[in-house]
Amino acid sequence: MTDFHYFEAPTDTSAGTLNPVFELLDFPIAMGGADDIVLTGPVPDQPMVDGRVVTDPRLVKALSKPVELDRAEVLDRSAKLAGVLRAMGINGTENERVIIAEDVPPASRALSILGALRIGVGVDVRSAAANTASSATSSSVEASSAQSGDDELTTVFVHTIDAAPIESGRASVKAIRSQFEGVGITVSGETANIDQAMRDSRVEPAAVVALLPDRALIVTDETSLDARSSLDWLSQELLPEA
Repeated sequence: MTDFHYFEAPTDTSAGTLNPVFELLDFPIAMGGADDIVLTGPVPDQPMVDGRVVTDPRLVKALSKPVELDRAEVLDRSAKLAGVLRAMGINGTENERVIIAEDVPPASRALSILGALRIGVGVDVRSAAANTASSATSSSVEASSAQSGDDELTTVFVHTIDAAPIESGRASVKAIRSQFEGVGITVSGETANIDQAMRDSRVEPAAVVALLPDRALIVTDETSLDARSSLDWLSQELLPEA
């Protein structure tokens, strides 16, 4: 069993608190692992520099390389995505969940999951859930919440959108790729361009939150995982390079 660095240590009367994202990103960075490459992806369809699409054939050839993100970049991008969720009214309650469309690029998918879990939002990665959410969004963006028992379940849907690349400017936090170009997020019938939102200096990265070990976090086609048991799945499925 994986040893966690607890925020609140377990006692005879308390299970303690932890967060699997802290184990994968925050703690290793504190121990000197900021520059380790932990997330890779395929060659981008449109190479970009400082938020601008590259058209010069020589630059396109030079920049057409697989995506490689180090741990510091993964923390920066996922924490900013968590900040976007906060800005859209997602607070990390047990009645909120994130669903990701199957056509979302792998790096964007991984960062979305890490960002959601960072603030305690559960993630449903089942294929059926993605297909249902995609169909509902295609017919009506109002279909972004569902009933689960007596409680309203708020669904956050991460999906591709038809949007031009955002030019760097005064609203940019950094002249680097957001890793969410062409990806949007729908909450309560409102859809936002994640690339644009992450470049907005008013959106602050979110700090990692403490979770109870048995807090339900991830639903897969095979099983359900809580905060304690999700670490191995995250390591294997999202950051196998870590």
